[in-house]
Amino acid sequence: MQKFNNTSEIEELDEILGQERAIEAMEVGLKIDNSAYNIYVSGHSGTGKSTYTLKALNKYANGNTKHKDWCYVHNFEHPREPIAIGLKIGQGKVFKKDIEKLIEALLGELKDAFESEDYELGKNQLLESYDIEKEALLKEIKKYGEDRGFKLKNSRIGMVFVPLKEDYEDEVSDEEFYKTKRDLEHMAIQTVYKIRDIEDEAKEALLELEEEIGRFIIDPHIEELSKKYEDYEKVQQYLKNIREDILENIFLFYLDEEELKDKIDKDHFLKYRVNLLVDNDSDKTKLSAPIVVETNPSPANLFGKIEYDYYNGNLKTDFTKIIPGAVHKANGGYLVLYAEQLLRYALSWDMLKRTIQSKKITIDTNTAINPESIPVDIKVILIGSNYVYNVLYNYDSDFSKYFKIFVDFDSEMNKSENNEMGIARFIALQCKKNNLKHFTYDAVQEVINFSTRLSGDVDKLSTEFNKIMEVVVEGNAYSQENNSEFVEKEDVKRAIKERRKRLNKIECKLDESMENGFTLIDTTGSRVGVINGLSVLSTGEYSFGRPSRITVTTSVGSKGVINIEREVKMSGSIHDKGVMILSGYLSENFAQESPLSMNASICFEQSYGGVDGDSASGAELYAILSSLSGIPLKQNIAATGSINQKGEIQVVGGITEKIEGFYFTCKQKGLTGIQGVIIPQNNSRNIVLSDEVTDAVNKGLFHIYTVNNVEEAMEILTDVNFDKIKELVKNRLDSFNQIRNSANK
Repeated sequence: MQKFNNTSEIEELDEILGQERAIEAMEVGLKIDNSAYNIYVSGHSGTGKSTYTLKALNKYANGNTKHKDWCYVHNFEHPREPIAIGLKIGQGKVFKKDIEKLIEALLGELKDAFESEDYELGKNQLLESYDIEKEALLKEIKKYGEDRGFKLKNSRIGMVFVPLKEDYEDEVSDEEFYKTKRDLEHMAIQTVYKIRDIEDEAKEALLELEEEIGRFIIDPHIEELSKKYEDYEKVQQYLKNIREDILENIFLFYLDEEELKDKIDKDHFLKYRVNLLVDNDSDKTKLSAPIVVETNPSPANLFGKIEYDYYNGNLKTDFTKIIPGAVHKANGGYLVLYAEQLLRYALSWDMLKRTIQSKKITIDTNTAINPESIPVDIKVILIGSNYVYNVLYNYDSDFSKYFKIFVDFDSEMNKSENNEMGIARFIALQCKKNNLKHFTYDAVQEVINFSTRLSGDVDKLSTEFNKIMEVVVEGNAYSQENNSEFVEKEDVKRAIKERRKRLNKIECKLDESMENGFTLIDTTGSRVGVINGLSVLSTGEYSFGRPSRITVTTSVGSKGVINIEREVKMSGSIHDKGVMILSGYLSENFAQESPLSMNASICFEQSYGGVDGDSASGAELYAILSSLSGIPLKQNIAATGSINQKGEIQVVGGITEKIEGFYFTCKQKGLTGIQGVIIPQNNSRNIVLSDEVTDAVNKGLFHIYTVNNVEEAMEILTDVNFDKIKELVKNRLDSFNQIRNSANK
């Protein structure tokens, strides 16, 4: 890493570190315009996958303007099926205002037209001509009756004829009287029908007059909007439907305020409104595709919903109550979801797959309306863990169809000069971004050492930047206490120390138990069939090493190696496998010419929480060989490492924590200068010790022995040549075999 005084002198980080594979995969996924090439982003928390995902999306979204504004409008032919209209970016808001202005203008202009003198004059002239015709009919029938001695009279039951003279009925015969009266009544009925026809014709003519005036006023507005939206077929049809509906209900446009209020209460004018569902008329969405991050992906939040009003004891809804979901807002762009949160809603996951497959957004509703589906063009990015990815891949056959790109973020990167400088630049960025003090070169180097320790490999750096950021923020806090200009090395060390202190309560409790003599561990002397194994305990994010006493007893028998933990169901499957491998090793080396006539009981002493993992299988074998040979094992040396059936020592995890765990145990009981640990040779690169333990090793106060096989480990633990140990073991097994044969005779 190039030298600098403090991070204010270096360029801030503007890229992601150590994720070349993930970056290449993301680039491929974003370049492919195919609905099946959605992306799953995986990796440990804090590796920057969410930050990078949004940064990459912003890069590809910039300049991408294939998305649209979307509206819902009333369907005049099928009112329960609102129509979806897609418009160019920014046109949705304009269209909504244009329709509002249209209705507002028509309300004013039509009202003025129908209240004008010209309209009243034309209306009166029209009605007057029909009134004259009606009067002529009435005069005609009246005269016709009078000529026959009857006069026309209106009554509750209509027009009736009565004699002009009181004695008229005496002057004529009954037959002539009733015949004349019947003729007149029949003629009256015919006249009534004619008058009704005239009235109907008058009404029809009046409606034609209103419609003619309406067309004269409405058509210019409709034609203007039709020309403006000539590229949109659905808008053209919608405008035609509005025109026809207004002409059909034109009387509503010239009612007085009270009458109009009654009609508005019945939501007649609601049908002329526009529900602007998705509006992309913002500075950002005008210039780039939408990027929507939904952190609560319920079905309603993802795919929209329809709201209700409570009206006169009933639930009521309409197309203006349609609310968009994240998929609507991300249409034409990118939708970012978190897998664990999405899978909490089984329906959301099913609907998302259905949407990707059908390329349509459907609001799943049981309401009185059924909105038209909207075409969808979207790329979905799921962010989650490797575990969730594997579960979906193996148990959901649709997952691999729709998420073909796997972006896998690594938890570590190579410890190169470029990456070390990258961490320094990351610190520079965070100092500026969060208004923190800048870090000195030595302070940055201490953060890099912390990153190496997190990775568990001297040749690697951790990419868990959230944990690195914790040390940066806390180091800045301790620097403020010291009133120093920059964050110094000691501030970072203190931050790391205090961080450990906050998390190591269980470790301290175990140390206290050992100090009080409750936990039995020897770090001096030698014992037959007893060895200190090394294990790692975890409490949340904190892990620490702890020695465990492993004891073995052997006797004549035929059961082979007995795992006491397994017998009481406190052993995991991996540990059981490790113990069974011991039988393979013993058979390979000591049972080629005679049966393996022994019982060997293995026990982790004072273990109450269960045992798993095979890292203790080497130590268990050493204890078995010690018990069989009678040669004691040094208690000042602890051992870790898994073993195969050929006696080779294999790498294990948590090597740093295991070494430090035994060191601090020895320190608590008193360092003698001959204490140490045996570890697999191939674990050497995983040793990233604290300064204290490193100093003790360098000064010869504590020792680390690396081995490749059982022979090397046993010679370190016993100071006896392995051939001698092997001979003693064979003799003991032969004696067991003889005893067993004698007992069977």
